[in-house]
Amino acid sequence: MYESHTKHRRSLDLQIVKKPPGEHGMLPPGPHPWPLLGNLLHLGELPHQYLAALAKKYGPLMFIHLGSIPAVVVSSPAMAKEFLKTHDLFFANRPADSAGIYLAYEGKDMAYASYRDYWRPMKKLYTIELLTPKRNETFKSMREEEVAGIIRSIWKQSEQGARCVDLTKLLFSLTLNIFSRMSAGRIFSDHEFRGGRKFKEIMGEGMDLAGTFVIADFIPLLKYIDLQGLRRQMKSLHGPPNTR
Repeated sequence: MYESHTKHRRSLDLQIVKKPPGEHGMLPPGPHPWPLLGNLLHLGELPHQYLAALAKKYGPLMFIHLGSIPAVVVSSPAMAKEFLKTHDLFFANRPADSAGIYLAYEGKDMAYASYRDYWRPMKKLYTIELLTPKRNETFKSMREEEVAGIIRSIWKQSEQGARCVDLTKLLFSLTLNIFSRMSAGRIFSDHEFRGGRKFKEIMGEGMDLAGTFVIADFIPLLKYIDLQGLRRQMKSLHGPPNTR
């Protein structure tokens, strides 16, 4: 139901606010929260649309509660610049959630790591080894090959009479192939090496789980109760990539 919550952040940027207990300060305006659940029930299946409607009422900076978690919603380019550029270091950390704990080695993954001593050298390593202009130029032909392969796949499907194309599946394969060729020098596809299909399945399931709403992340009282069974899935998924 809430899977789209993490898939529509292009339209509205959401920042988690952590303040000492009892310290409220001058908070932005926002809708009144329900006890325990906060504003979660209002989000529905299309939270980006609900938040966009709220932004028209409360302005480009508003305060909501995601369960027991206070959050600020930013919905204008100027305000986003203040958060992501002018004061970016204050908001550089992301809150610990189930995906970061169980799928990313307790926040050791680049996307989940806190802005501390571990993250900074990791960023430097990524930048030097993968993201410099020289490296980008080195990988240019590889990226072009992979994009051309996707285009050929779409063309082949159209020749076979397919009326619809699963872009999600194609773009996932494209991203995974580019990443694997950049980082490991090989394509993790079905025919390239033993276990390739399983690897793709694990990666796909991991991405789906990482984008799924875990209610315990927003209601701490449920921290030790895996109501949805999602944390169990994350734990079971965490091992296979390291043992194949």
